[in-house]
Amino acid sequence: MSRHSKIAVPTLLAVFLLAVQAFAKPVDIDLTRMSSTMVFAQVYNMVTEPVKFIGKRVKMKGVFSSYYDEETKRRFFGCVIADALACCSQGLAFELAKERKFPDEFPAEGAAITIDGIFEMEEDGDDAFPIIRNATMSKE
Repeated sequence: MSRHSKIAVPTLLAVFLLAVQAFAKPVDIDLTRMSSTMVFAQVYNMVTEPVKFIGKRVKMKGVFSSYYDEETKRRFFGCVIADALACCSQGLAFELAKERKFPDEFPAEGAAITIDGIFEMEEDGDDAFPIIRNATMSKE
């Protein structure tokens, strides 16, 4: 092994470890560990007071939903949760970090999913809404 190879291996290892640490940001709000009542209350807070949550990493379980807006020609994806009595529901829109082809690479409407991503606000003209960006999605 040459002198340069002996230096390159530890350097590459250090760069790799730094990259892993940068992407391994801990979950700030893990809704998957809360009771259904607490999850519903927390999502309500996130929707009504979104500024407090911007930049936080959020993980949540719910059901998959999608909506196509004819006016903007854009498809929105959502993770919807019901309250403890299953009479009311609310959810958060999300955008996947890795683009997928709809509908082929998405779960069926109403399928159980878990998403994990960064809470942000999206402005749409005079309106703004919360959205989970750079999300990963897995089926339950």
